[in-house]
Amino acid sequence: MPVVVTPPTPLTATHLQEHTAMLASLARRCGVAHRGFWRGDGRFFARTLSASASDHESALQNAMLSSFQRWFEAYGGTCTAISMVQTPSIGWGLTASRDVDVGERLILLPRVLQMTYSLQDRAATSSSDKLDRGPDTPQYLKGLIAQVPDELWSVRLGLKLLHERALGTKSPFFQYVSLLPAMHRGLPLFFGPEAVGALQYPPLVEQVKRRSRFLIDYSSGPLKEVTAVKDGETEIVPFDGYSVGADTLGWAFACASSRAFRVAGEGKPAAMLPLIDVANHSFEPSAEVRPALGEGPGTIEMVACRPIRAGDEVTLNYGNLSNDYFLLDYGFVPQGTNEHDNASLRWDVSYLEAAREVAGLAQVPFAASTDTWQSNALSELGLDKDPEVLVTRDEKQPVDARLLAGIRILYAQGPEDFSGGGDGDAFQPLRHGSLSESTLDRTKEAYALRTAQAALALALGNFPTTLKEDEMKLEELNAELAGASGVGDALEKENLALAVKFRKGKKEVISRAMKAIDERLRVVLASQ
Repeated sequence: MPVVVTPPTPLTATHLQEHTAMLASLARRCGVAHRGFWRGDGRFFARTLSASASDHESALQNAMLSSFQRWFEAYGGTCTAISMVQTPSIGWGLTASRDVDVGERLILLPRVLQMTYSLQDRAATSSSDKLDRGPDTPQYLKGLIAQVPDELWSVRLGLKLLHERALGTKSPFFQYVSLLPAMHRGLPLFFGPEAVGALQYPPLVEQVKRRSRFLIDYSSGPLKEVTAVKDGETEIVPFDGYSVGADTLGWAFACASSRAFRVAGEGKPAAMLPLIDVANHSFEPSAEVRPALGEGPGTIEMVACRPIRAGDEVTLNYGNLSNDYFLLDYGFVPQGTNEHDNASLRWDVSYLEAAREVAGLAQVPFAASTDTWQSNALSELGLDKDPEVLVTRDEKQPVDARLLAGIRILYAQGPEDFSGGGDGDAFQPLRHGSLSESTLDRTKEAYALRTAQAALALALGNFPTTLKEDEMKLEELNAELAGASGVGDALEKENLALAVKFRKGKKEVISRAMKAIDERLRVVLASQ
């Protein structure tokens, strides 16, 4: 699923310099010296053009697209009523070339056109499985993939992409790989230190650092140590003799994370889907991807899920995700309000004590550590093993039910403080996490809500800037982007604007939750 707005042209000399500089920032943040991705004869892995190639860029791009179309159709792919277009607003995307009805097929993609991998041995699978899996995966690649954690599934697929890229014209995916972007704009993995700091959100910054560190460690470990292996009677040289470093692995990781689909289901290898992956994201999509029944093992299709007018963009829903995932994996923050965004907090009694100070409740009895029933109740909520609590845009329940239930429990003297809590039935802590309902008495419920609200206020105060300052910064950056000179200058400002937009969204989530709690508190205080 694409989010990259740069045209899929081969690397020019200028692109190469900018791409290398971006990837070098990954190594600098990890304290590791950057090395280019060079072959023994000194040729850069990616096919490059001379500096004068810009004069021929349009003709070359058209030739590559024509080659891609012939390849796509030769392997059984079909495309109906859509065009691949490039516009200033969406970059590359798909549009309807005519009016399309609900359920109409737009793209058919046989299994052979889906780039993926398999860790299974072909000899150990049934004939139907072999047809479904497509080409076998080289043994050296299986060994490398097996050393990548499951949660970094896009790195696994990225290794397969690097294998195909190294094969060049020998790869059955050569025409597809040739069209992949040389640069990935918007991904925090390639942010400079200033843009990373501008995120102001520790959970995301930690994810960026973790991914950066893995790429550095993996490239200096398993990738560096991999050797040629026998695959039957043939000796397979890893990556066709090319040396893969952290920069190139980062490129492949970005390609996979921003374009891959989990068509085989959770826990199964992801796949890159040519042409389908050009469709941009919308929470109100006009198309969907599904298995193509009766079209052969593993074949999938993209069909219209609502009427589409000629000229309208054809979109897919990448998922009901928080902005963390959109930015980390796809390199953008959705336009407008993302109702699925959230902010992460941690359950910490000492933090709640600080919140009580802010709320003026320091003298009110709270968190009696000697009360076993409280400890048991909190343990049942799972706050000891999973302390992360989420603040969301859910109007009815904007705060994690475990957080509210935990605070209420710490203000209660015993289960009998909850209506029905001491009538012989087993006490169920999570039943007491609803914002709109509580069986605590009016006074203790007000204490709990004020504490929750103060905890959110502290979280909001931990950001170095305010919402108003973020709005002003975005206006400033947008003005600077309009007058930016050079791609490098514009890229830096784009990344900063993305970071500010991201952190602004987190603050809006927290502010909205505070408002919802305040409204509920007013109702409680007004009750008799």
